[in-house]
Amino acid sequence: MASERLWTAGFVNLLAFDIIYQFGAYMTNTVISVYAVTLGATYAVAGLMAGLNPGASMASRPFTGLVADLVSKKALMVASAALFLMATLGCALLESLALIGACRVLQGVSFALRSVCVISLVARVVPASRLHGGMGWMGLSSVLSTAVGPIISQQVGVAVGYRGSFLIASGILVVALGLALAFRRPPAPEGEPARQRPAVGSLREALRWRNFIYRPNLIFTVMAGLSGVPQGASLALIILAADQRGIGGATLFFTAYALAAFVGRPLMGRVADTLGARRIVLPLFAVELASVAVLGLMANTAMIIAGGFLLGIGQGSLYPVLQAEAVAGVPPEAMGRAANTFYIGPDINMFLSPVIGSILLGSLGVGALYAFGGAAVVVAAVLFVARTRRAA
Repeated sequence: MASERLWTAGFVNLLAFDIIYQFGAYMTNTVISVYAVTLGATYAVAGLMAGLNPGASMASRPFTGLVADLVSKKALMVASAALFLMATLGCALLESLALIGACRVLQGVSFALRSVCVISLVARVVPASRLHGGMGWMGLSSVLSTAVGPIISQQVGVAVGYRGSFLIASGILVVALGLALAFRRPPAPEGEPARQRPAVGSLREALRWRNFIYRPNLIFTVMAGLSGVPQGASLALIILAADQRGIGGATLFFTAYALAAFVGRPLMGRVADTLGARRIVLPLFAVELASVAVLGLMANTAMIIAGGFLLGIGQGSLYPVLQAEAVAGVPPEAMGRAANTFYIGPDINMFLSPVIGSILLGSLGVGALYAFGGAAVVVAAVLFVARTRRAA
């Protein structure tokens, strides 16, 4: 049936936008810590610079979820692309670490706007029966970006300096801005009641808990945040961790992760649509724990590749499954808050993992960094088991 089609013009446009946007983002996020070190920063400061982007996303969540339910999501998608473009140019052209840090904050606000808009629009353009599969395909945006972006930015950084990486990313983000402008907003489904917008009469009212938190999604955001700790730490610190052990070829981690997730995300999405999400979540947690063990014991490039591959299968496939569960069945008037709530945990993770991880890496070494990641995954798995038993 036409109503059950996944590959509509709107879905393809959203997928292309997200791939290009995240490609530019990953070109900056994965080298910012190394860039900061070349500018004279300590490991702790470099970790802070890496965490400022997701930290700002986290801090802006009380506003972005509410705004997304009040304002056109296409307009916010355009605004997010323009803001990230300007902030990335700032990272390339400014000299001061403090000013570059301010640009990282702006990137974080942009990322929060993008994420809540994209997940909300996907839930609108994809049929309910194809939602897990649609989220799996949409998850490939970060996969493809992870596969290529870090390698290009690292090679450019070594060859001509890391400012060149930020300039190339800026050019890519111009394309993302064009795709955002080209997106056509989907019409409201036939028979859908008029949209009820949150009534917000003051800043105090806007900051009320109910206006930016969708309570049923709190468990999903905690699980997504904890299960993402190994990925958050690795994205920012795998190059420094490999250097500490004298291992070359660390950027192959990103390629291995991406290749595994490229296959795993759409495949696990289809399996979840067919069998139910509950049947695949615990096995994916187990694969992620295996990746943490391999990365914690890394002694050569092959182990880095193996760890990245396992992490791509485990965490890489798990994330869109949790994401789809978080928006399934949510009424349209609450979709912005539901999407926003889901991203709070991953934002906290991406902010704190580089900071805590860089301190552990600098003081106790690679093993401590990944022990921290493994503990977080175990807690997430326990929460999932508890929720499943409570729902049974």
